Amino acid sequence: MNVLKKSLILCAFVSLTFMGCSSDSDGDSGNAKGTITLSGEETAIFGTSLTVGNIAEGAYQTGTNKSVTLTHKSIEIDEDGEINPTTASFTNSFIIVTAQFDDEDNAAATKAISMVIVKNGEEYRFVCASDYNGGSDELDCGTGFNVDQENNEVIFDDTTVENTETGKILTMNGTVTW
Repeated sequence: MNVLKKSLILCAFVSLTFMGCSSDSDGDSGNAKGTITLSGEETAIFGTSLTVGNIAEGAYQTGTNKSVTLTHKSIEIDEDGEINPTTASFTNSFIIVTAQFDDEDNAAATKAISMVIVKNGEEYRFVCASDYNGGSDELDCGTGFNVDQENNEVIFDDTTVENTETGKILTMNGTVTW
């Protein structure tokens, strides 16, 4: 998948996230716990960890009920599930959209991550898709990535995402619960 196609997918995920009207999370938005450690060449720019402050589950955020959106604490999610970024969130923040699909979902991939990290107002966009059937050059997220909505956790275990502009790889480790 070329960089333009990756950017379009990321923009679609993030746009849908910001336009969401409600959530399937039953009020879980402020209860997210977990830190994701980062490794890779670009961590010198934006740091080595992301502490998750809020979550939103479901179709109203992204178009699929198999998704979980993880955000920085400065990106609030109200009781209706609407994402309300503050002015501070446009300076230093992040949004991570995760999804995991079953065979019956007829999705283009079994697992996917689309994320943006904002550092000093500059955006860094990353994506991955496991078992992607739209092309052979899509970076696989890795076998240690798992979105488990039944147990309210997202696991990043040597999960890899690719910067859509530079092609550099970022490795993510940690567990987020809600």
